[in-house]
Parts: sequence; C-alpha cells; structure tokens
Amino acid sequence: MIETLKEFTFEAAHQLPPFSGLHGHSFLVQVFLRGEPDPVYGWSHNLYEVEKVVEKVRLKVDHTYLNDIEGLEHPSLENVARWIWGQLSTELDGLDRVVVRRGPDGLAEGCTYSGHSEDGKLVTERIHNLGG
Repeated sequence: MIETLKEFTFEAAHQLPPFSGLHGHSFLVQVFLRGEPDPVYGWSHNLYEVEKVVEKVRLKVDHTYLNDIEGLEHPSLENVARWIWGQLSTELDGLDRVVVRRGPDGLAEGCTYSGHSEDGKLVTERIHNLGG
C-alpha cells in the first residue's frame, strides 16, 4: 500500500455568527490517497490527474466568501474538511483523508476528515496549536 499526498493552498473569508465577524484565513489543504502500486510505473495515483481534480476544488474556494458556497453556509474547519472530501471523493479513488489547516503557514489549527468509520459515524479530528 502506498500513501500519496497532494497539497494546495487557498485564501478565503468567512464568518461564524455569533462567534466571529467577517475575517479571512490562509488555508493549507492536504489530500491523502492510498492505493496499490502500479506494476509498471510504481505509483498508486497519477499525480497529473490528481492535480486536475484538486485544482477544480481549489478554484471553487480560493478568494471567496466561504459562507456563500452551497454546503459551506457554516464554514468551520470541520465543515470545510468535509466539504472538500465530498468534492474530491466522487472523482478520486483511494481518498483516505483530507487535512485542512489555517493560520500562519497552516500551523495555528487544523482538522482531519477521513470519511466514515465502519459504524458509519463521521470521523473528524480537530488539531490545535500545531506549531507548538
């Protein structure tokens, strides 16, 4: 089994009333894919094809007001991670997890979404103070 990583960044504004007013973040997204290696090329995923799928998602969120995007009316880290998963999962086989981080260099806080567990419950983990 091989794990492949594709990262992208985007800038966006959002608000989570009544907790915060309008503000923006730099987001770092990590997309993890798992699969068996191709017997000829050795890769589990063609990163050129992965890039095309990921770029479509990045363009939907980059330099936007996240609250205006269908499915992101309440754009917490958890909801952003789940939304990105939903956008990618229909086009990327072997999608294992999506990590969304925000703050300086993506080190302030983050969230990992890994789809559904065997019992069907959502699996989301919030990460704080990644920079120590």
